[in-house]
Amino acid sequence: MKKLLSGALGVVLGTALAGLPGAVLAEGRPSLVNTRIGTPFGANGHSSTVDGRIFVGNIGEDHATTTTTWIARVFRPEAVTYDTAGKPSFAGTFSAGKTVTVRNGENALAFCFTNPAQPYALASGVAVYQPYLFDSMMFNGDNVFRRRTTDLRVSQPFTTAAEVASFSTGPLETLRTVTGATIRGIEPTMTSDGRLLIWQGAPANTGGIDHMMYAYNPTPCAATGWSTPRPLSMMFNDPNAGVKRYPLAWKRLKAATGEDFGDTTSGALVRGAYAWVDHEGRNLLYIAVTYTDGARREAVSLVGADTNWTAYHIDGAINTDRMDLAHLFYSGPMWNFEQERLPSQSFPPGRSNAAHYLPVTKTHDVLALFGSNTADYNEVDLGELMDPFHLLFLPMNELVTRAGAYDLTRTPDLSGRFFTGTLVGGASISPGNALTRSSPDSLWQPHGKGKALVVPGGSALSVNLADPSGTVPGVGAFVRGLSVEFAVRPDADIQQGCTTGNPYRYLMHKSGGLDIIYEASNQVQFSLVVNGQRVRLGGGPVLPVGQWSHLAYTWDGTTGVFREYLNGVPTNRALPVAPGTARLGTGTLYIGAGANLDTQRCPANGEGSFRGAIDEVRIFTHARSNRSICMTAHGANCREEAIQHTPSAGQFVLSAQAPACNGTSALNSAACLSAMHRACAQRGAGDALANTSNTWDTILQLVSNRPPISLAGVPVASTATDLTVACAPIQHESVAVTFEELTRIHAGCTDERGVTSTHCSAAAHRFCNSQGWTTGQVFEVTSRPWVGCFNSGLRTDVEKSVLGPVSNLGDYTAPGSRLEVSQWCRAQGYGAGVVQEIPSATKAHVHCFQPAVTAPWRYLP
Repeated sequence: MKKLLSGALGVVLGTALAGLPGAVLAEGRPSLVNTRIGTPFGANGHSSTVDGRIFVGNIGEDHATTTTTWIARVFRPEAVTYDTAGKPSFAGTFSAGKTVTVRNGENALAFCFTNPAQPYALASGVAVYQPYLFDSMMFNGDNVFRRRTTDLRVSQPFTTAAEVASFSTGPLETLRTVTGATIRGIEPTMTSDGRLLIWQGAPANTGGIDHMMYAYNPTPCAATGWSTPRPLSMMFNDPNAGVKRYPLAWKRLKAATGEDFGDTTSGALVRGAYAWVDHEGRNLLYIAVTYTDGARREAVSLVGADTNWTAYHIDGAINTDRMDLAHLFYSGPMWNFEQERLPSQSFPPGRSNAAHYLPVTKTHDVLALFGSNTADYNEVDLGELMDPFHLLFLPMNELVTRAGAYDLTRTPDLSGRFFTGTLVGGASISPGNALTRSSPDSLWQPHGKGKALVVPGGSALSVNLADPSGTVPGVGAFVRGLSVEFAVRPDADIQQGCTTGNPYRYLMHKSGGLDIIYEASNQVQFSLVVNGQRVRLGGGPVLPVGQWSHLAYTWDGTTGVFREYLNGVPTNRALPVAPGTARLGTGTLYIGAGANLDTQRCPANGEGSFRGAIDEVRIFTHARSNRSICMTAHGANCREEAIQHTPSAGQFVLSAQAPACNGTSALNSAACLSAMHRACAQRGAGDALANTSNTWDTILQLVSNRPPISLAGVPVASTATDLTVACAPIQHESVAVTFEELTRIHAGCTDERGVTSTHCSAAAHRFCNSQGWTTGQVFEVTSRPWVGCFNSGLRTDVEKSVLGPVSNLGDYTAPGSRLEVSQWCRAQGYGAGVVQEIPSATKAHVHCFQPAVTAPWRYLP
C-alpha cells in the first residue's frame, strides 16, 4: 500500500518538521525481518490461542507409558520492552505456567474455539478459556486425530503479572469423517473458525506422513462430519463450497519455479511438516526440506493468497544458516498485538497496543511468529511479495524444488513471472544470514536480508527474460516507467592493486536494455535505453567498501525524470531527462558481471566482473515513490526525508498506481479503489497542508504510526481519458481490519472478491460507526482490507429512481451508479457521496461529504 505525497507537501512539511517537538514524532521502528530474537518459551511443539495470549506446548514424553506433559504459559505483551534501537525483548513476557499430564498424547496440538470472537469469559477477575485441543495418537499408535475439552484459567489477565491459575483437560473423542473413517496424521493446525483442519499426513489417509493434508467441517470444532482427507494442493478443485471460502483454495498451488502441484492424490503434492495456517485460511506456513536427521525440518516456507499461491521459501531471519538448526513448530497471533490496531479491535476490547506491540517492522502485513523448538521470535513481511508492477524480484536465497529439496544452483523469482535466476561460474548463495548483517552490526545501518548472492569475480547470476508473446511489460512490451532496487556490498579489497586503466565492473547488464556499472572510484553508474538510445546518469555517490548500501533508480517516462536514491534518500544529483518508452527486451540479464564473465581481478579495459555480495534485486514497471523505496531499504533511517520528497508527475496517473484502473468500466474494481486512494494520498495531503486550518492535523497523521494520509477516494465524473476524484476529509481514521472482523459485522463481506460490494460498504459503515464516525469505505486491500472512517454532512435515504437511470436498475456498485450518487450529492451542495446501506428494495442510504480536494486524474499516461 504505497502512500505517495505531493510536491507541496515536501516543501511545507520540511519546514514544519524542523520546528516539530521531538515527542510528537513517532518512535523509530526497525525492520526485524533479518533479526532472529530468542524467547524464554520452549517446547517440543505448541499451539497458541486465537488471541495470542496462551501458549501450550509439550515439555516431556514417556513413550513407555504414552504419557505427555503439556505446559500452559501466558504470553504477556504488556511486558515486552524495547532497546534504544527499537528491538524487542521477551525476557518477562512468558509466565511460569502450569502443567498437565495426558495419556495417549503426542507433541503437536491445535486449539479450536467455537466462538473465536470471544475466546475467553471474565469471571471474578479471572479469564476463562475453554477451547478444544486437537492432537493425534502418535505413541505406539496409528496417528489418529482426537479432540478433548480444555479449561484454562488466567489470574490477573492482561497484566504483566498474568498467570495460569489452572489447566485441565477432558476426555478424548476420535475425529471421524462423513463416512465414519478416522482422520490420520500428525501436527494439526486450524483456522480460527474451527472448520479447516490441516496436518502432515498421507494422500490415502493411511497414517503415513510427509504431505500437507486437509479436511473441512461445516460445524466448528466438531468430532464428526469431517470431509474425506485430501492433499492441500487439491483445495482448488474441491467441490465443497465451504472449502472455497478460504483464499488458499482459490487457485492452483505452484512450486517456486512455476510448476503446478498435483490435483490428484497421486500427483506431485506439497511435501511438508509442522504446518501453521493463519486465522483466515489465507496462507500456510510449513517446513519444506529434509534436515540432516532425515526429517523435514529445514526451509520454513509459506504458500497461499499472499504469495500468489506459490511456495515461498522465506528469505530472512526465520531461516537461519543452512542446515544449522532444526526448524519445527511456529505459530503467530496474527494482528492482535499490532500497534496500529484500534483498542476496540483488541483483546480485551479497549486495550491499547501503543506502547507494547508486535510486529515491530512497520510495513503493512508482517507476521509475528513464535517458534517453540527454536525458542525464538521472527517477523515475516508479506506485503513485499504482492506488487502489480513487479517485473523481477530475486531474494538471492536458495531455491526449494517442487519435490521439497534445496537447489543451490538457482534462486527464485518472487514476482510471479518465474524468471528464475541461475548461478554461473563461481557465484554462490551464502550459506547463512551473517553476510547480510550491517557493519557495524546495527538495526539502523543498511543491510541485506537473509541469504545473498556472492560473486568472487568471473561469475554471475543469469536470468533468462523470455516473452514469446511480446506482452510482458518491461520485457517484450514497452513501458513508460521503470525502477530498479538492490542492496550491494563490495569486497573490502575490490580495488586492491587496480591502479591502471579503467577497471570498471558490471553490477547488472542486459544488452540493449540497461546496465549498472561499479566504477573504479567506488561510484555506481546507472544507464537505461530509452527510445533506443542509452541514457547514462553518470557516477553517483562513493559507496563504502565492505559495507552494505541500498541503491535505487527510478525513471518516469511521462516526464523523462530520472531519480537516484542511496539508502532510501534521494541523492539530488542533476540527472538527464529522457521522456519516452523503454524495455529490457528478451534475452539474458546478468547480475554480478557482464556476458563475458571477465575473470581479471583488475579489468584494465573495463567490463569486468563485480567482487562482493548483491541482495534483494527488484525491478518494477513504474517509477516508485521515495516512500516505497524507503520502506524496502532495510536498515535505512530515511522516513522523514522520504515523506517530503516530491513524486514524479508520471505517478499522478491512476494506472500508475494500479494497472487495472484504466477506464470508466473499472470503477467498481479493487484496483480503482486503490488507485483513487493513492491519488488522494498524494494530492489530498499537499492541499491540506496548504490550508492553514489543516496543517497541524495533517502533520500529526504524517509523522505518527498511523498510515499517513490514507484518504479514501470517491469517483465524481468520468470521461474516456480522465476521472474526477473526490478525496475524503482530512480529519479521518484509517485502519486495517480483517475480513473475519468485517464478516461479523455484515455476513456478506467475506473476502476481497467482494470488497467493492454493498455488503462490504455496509460492513465498513458499521465498523466506522462503532468508532464514532458516520461514514466508512474500504480504500485498499493488501492481506486484509483497510477502512477509512470520516464524517459526512448529509446522511439520508434516497429513492434509486431519483439517483439516476443506472442506480434505478438496482446495482449501486455499477460504475454509472457510483458517479450518479456523487452527482446527486453535488446537487445538494456537497462534493461527493457514497452508498452505505440498502434499507429497502427501492432506496439507498447515501452519505454526502465535503472532500479535502477534488481533482481530475488521467487513467493512462
